[in-house]
Amino acid sequence: MRWCDGKFRIPNSEFTVVVRNNVEVNPQLVSDPRLTAFSVGFATLVAQALLLREAMAAMGGSEMAWGLVMALWLAGMAAGARLGITIGTSDGAAWLPIVVVVLAGMGMVVLRAAPAILGIAPGEALTTASAVWLWVLAIVPSAAGGGLAFPALAFAIGPAGGGRAYAFEASGALAGGIFLSFGLLHFNAPGALCLVLGALLLARAWQRRSAVLAVVAIVAIAASIPAGGALARASWGWSDHPGTLHTWMETRYQRIEVSEGPPTSVYADGRLIASYPDPYSVLPRAHLLMLLHPRPRKILAIGCLADGSIEAMVRYPVERLVVVEEDPDLLQALPALYGAEMEAALDQPSVQLLAADPIRALDQADDWDLIILLDGNPTTLRGNRTRTLEFLRKCRTRMRPDGVLVMRVEVSDTYIGGIGGRLLSVLASTVREVFEELAVIPGEETLLVAGGPQAKITLDHNTLVRRFENVELEGAELVAEMVPILVDRDRSLDLTATLPLDSAPNTIRRPRAVFLAGGLHEARVLPGLLPKVAALERMGMGPLAAALAVAVLALLASAGFTRHGAAASAAAVGFCSMGWWLLLVASWQSTRGSVYSEIGALTALFMAGLAVGAMVVSRRSRPEHSVPAVLGAGFFVSVALATGVAVVAPRVMVPLLLAVSGLVTGAAFPGLTRIGSGGLRRKAGIVFAADEAGAAVAAIVVGVLVIPWAGLTTTAWGLAALQLAAIPAVLVTLRRG
Repeated sequence: MRWCDGKFRIPNSEFTVVVRNNVEVNPQLVSDPRLTAFSVGFATLVAQALLLREAMAAMGGSEMAWGLVMALWLAGMAAGARLGITIGTSDGAAWLPIVVVVLAGMGMVVLRAAPAILGIAPGEALTTASAVWLWVLAIVPSAAGGGLAFPALAFAIGPAGGGRAYAFEASGALAGGIFLSFGLLHFNAPGALCLVLGALLLARAWQRRSAVLAVVAIVAIAASIPAGGALARASWGWSDHPGTLHTWMETRYQRIEVSEGPPTSVYADGRLIASYPDPYSVLPRAHLLMLLHPRPRKILAIGCLADGSIEAMVRYPVERLVVVEEDPDLLQALPALYGAEMEAALDQPSVQLLAADPIRALDQADDWDLIILLDGNPTTLRGNRTRTLEFLRKCRTRMRPDGVLVMRVEVSDTYIGGIGGRLLSVLASTVREVFEELAVIPGEETLLVAGGPQAKITLDHNTLVRRFENVELEGAELVAEMVPILVDRDRSLDLTATLPLDSAPNTIRRPRAVFLAGGLHEARVLPGLLPKVAALERMGMGPLAAALAVAVLALLASAGFTRHGAAASAAAVGFCSMGWWLLLVASWQSTRGSVYSEIGALTALFMAGLAVGAMVVSRRSRPEHSVPAVLGAGFFVSVALATGVAVVAPRVMVPLLLAVSGLVTGAAFPGLTRIGSGGLRRKAGIVFAADEAGAAVAAIVVGVLVIPWAGLTTTAWGLAALQLAAIPAVLVTLRRG
């Protein structure tokens, strides 16, 4: 009777006697398990989304944070659910939403303090391999608190408790995602967490009629105002950034930190993106960029604002210079932060500041003479958008016949024998797929200069000097004698002639460059990773096909020869659901830009489908009979993703498919909790733990490895095969009873 919860109504009476652990308690103080499940879902979604944002910021905006954080989060949920089979009550679970949020706050502090804990160099982003124990410490405790509640709540709700608890929890997660994305849109992460904690404490105070809890709740809400600034100042010190923190902001795209100047250092998601002013390297390079076209009149400049390149570019006789910066808050702040020279440069009549996604910036009605891409290596899917075959083709259609495109690659020409050389080769091959003419300017950073047959691309020193002298700039940071230093023509010809251009192009659906650039980034902490990345990059899809075959056989064997068919099928459903989520969020990031602020809303759409699917199917008398059909629907979701509809029409198809994939996942769960042996609490706990464990494996395998390596299409086909294999596994399990 230790874990037995019971309610007894006296016949012909208005009184209900509630018993907990054989002790009669006040009914007013007993928590409704449905409301508790809703609160747990609300708290876990907010905690998960904010920790995911923090991890992305710590890793320089890298999507590897999705896989790492979600894997650890789901593993924590699975461990908590497994533990919850034997311990905990539904009343005790009512405190867990508060515990989840508090532990998430502690995890946030750990992630901010990671540079000091791990000795990360100032201006460097955290890597996946930095320290596994630190990631576990930051993520798992909060997740385990959410998973711990599920078995007890499923048992307390009643016979259909597995599916109904899942539905109520998903409904709470939906509310949490909406609240986070819209209600807390203008709050920083620490402030948002304090507000959510205060709201949960107020709800608990009202339920228990506790004045003490109400006071604590008010304190938590009041702390939301100074929390962001306090943690930002502490983070600056932990990161060992030089100078004093001048200002900081959390925008829709990233976390920005700016030092007192001069020089003014700007950090985006922990990475140093600019140190202003830099008249010795940035401005001479900017002059060189303008000389690569004989007479540039209309210029589209991406990545040329934060480093100050624009100050040299505006001194040339241009008709229109469009300066693109995706983050409108950063675009608005930089002129005031940098001072009079930057403000004067941007105040020129020919200059247009454009806060827009680079892809949409190309739609400006103009024929460009010069397109400049200085936005760095594609270490993330977001950064990869301006390095894909699709983007370069669009550039070509928007350029004049004699137009020139310049792309920066953060690879030195002295390091082209390893992964850096492969990255340069893939990007050069992608450019060469679109443009007939290609020249390579070597140096600490390599410049790819491309154009059509009519482009007058030249690296001849005399020609470049003559173009410079014709402009007649006074007091320029570039002098004629510097041109041979900036453009070593002999090295350039050698590199252009020897650089392999036979690599398959880098595309949205097969982001080859992301895998290589990400490998270079990770290898700063784990140098032994480089040969493994190189080996995988050379391989075909054979290893992936073999791993998929093993997974399918293991799934079928578990149903045919063991009594764990339901758990194995739940793990497959969890794996596929996380795979769908990762593919859809990756599609959004690859085509629409950062998901830093949209992560809550996108996840809420998935949770909306999850709640509806679980609630509808849980009302059926035999929900287990619906599972094969639901798995069949999941197969078609994977096929739809494999066709690329999410990439072609992301604004419509990504939200729609998120809701549909959530619907399929939620509809499978109630039936799976009715298959197998044991009581309701045990079956619900095991299936929930298996579902979360499968999703955790998918997060690390699909999110960190398979999507960057194999691409979106191949990943989707693999999920389709796994979903299809789960159908006979469930049928065999059902037949065995």
